[in-house]
Amino acid sequence: MKVIYFEPLKNEIQKIWWTMPSTYHNFEVNYKKEKDLALKDLSSVLTNVVNSKDVDIKNELPLDRICSFVVENLNISKESVDVLFNDAYFDYSQGFIERAKKVDPSLSSASIFQALRNVWTMHSMQIYLNEPVALTDSVFAYSMLYPLTDNFLDDPKLSKKEKIDFNQRFRNKIKTGHGKGLNAKETQIFDMIDLIEIDWDRQKYPKVYEALLSILDGQNMSLCQQHLDGIFSHDILGISFYKGGTSVLADAYLVKGNLTPSEEKFAFYYGVILQLADDLQDIKEDLKNHHYTVMNLQHQNGHLDSLFSKYMNFIDYFLKEIYAKDTKEQRALSELTKESIQLLVFAAVLKHKRSVSKTLYLQVKNANHFSRMAYEKSEKLFLNLV
Repeated sequence: MKVIYFEPLKNEIQKIWWTMPSTYHNFEVNYKKEKDLALKDLSSVLTNVVNSKDVDIKNELPLDRICSFVVENLNISKESVDVLFNDAYFDYSQGFIERAKKVDPSLSSASIFQALRNVWTMHSMQIYLNEPVALTDSVFAYSMLYPLTDNFLDDPKLSKKEKIDFNQRFRNKIKTGHGKGLNAKETQIFDMIDLIEIDWDRQKYPKVYEALLSILDGQNMSLCQQHLDGIFSHDILGISFYKGGTSVLADAYLVKGNLTPSEEKFAFYYGVILQLADDLQDIKEDLKNHHYTVMNLQHQNGHLDSLFSKYMNFIDYFLKEIYAKDTKEQRALSELTKESIQLLVFAAVLKHKRSVSKTLYLQVKNANHFSRMAYEKSEKLFLNLV
């Protein structure tokens, strides 16, 4: 029987989900027209950075302006911003860009920023877990796996069989440490696992590799979400929980090597919340591709109000009961996490106006920091850089 790594943790958290109320009343009023103007101004500056052919994070990103924007428009204190944003943070970002280009000079700016977003996620995890913020081999390697594997598997010249064979070899590489790529692109990907082994000996830190394997398992499980023959054919919610939870759990294990039960639970909860935000954001796209989630299944059968309310209560529970606030760094990070999640979730509701009741839509509209139109113009850029 195949072992499903971290399944008990997934089941425990899924039980908490079912205890959450289906009504939600904790909306605040955050919108001001002035925030739209501030977002527009910052977006125009950041667009130039993203579109630069030779990105220099250190010299081109206006750190002071970003910090001021966050304090003035996102309800995050200056003290917390000073803890989280500093020059070293951008030094590591620039170091990642330079190292990524050496590994694969053909990587597009979009791919680099996709990977850089994960670098920043892992830096946040370093802060939360009281580890030094640094561009370790593990941080670099794990962040590079996304663009490297995406580019490889998206190659139209590869047959389905070749992709399946690669996935099997890649899984074996993660599980055993043995194996070499059959070509230059595969070798780049396999080299990332070798880099991770520099930081984490697989005999002393087996959970690191179990976490990486669980991501592959989650991706395989998600195939069950394609072309459902019935809404009860598979545990769709459980698949989303597992896929999302293990993705951030891997970040945490690659940062620290070993985790306490509370740290493990934190990372898994966080990943679940981000996955459900993605499912909410991609309702129409997923339906178009016949990829079914709890969000679009509910969307097809009525308003999302009760499901959305349960989700919001789940987020509040995570921030209040699971999120540690023992250090000033954790307290600062909790402020940023709260607002970042809210931006993701509320923007998704505003995007899918017809999926919720008029009452809920107006509540979210007033609670979001920016208007739907202003945020949609800057959303991708804003989430990648702030």
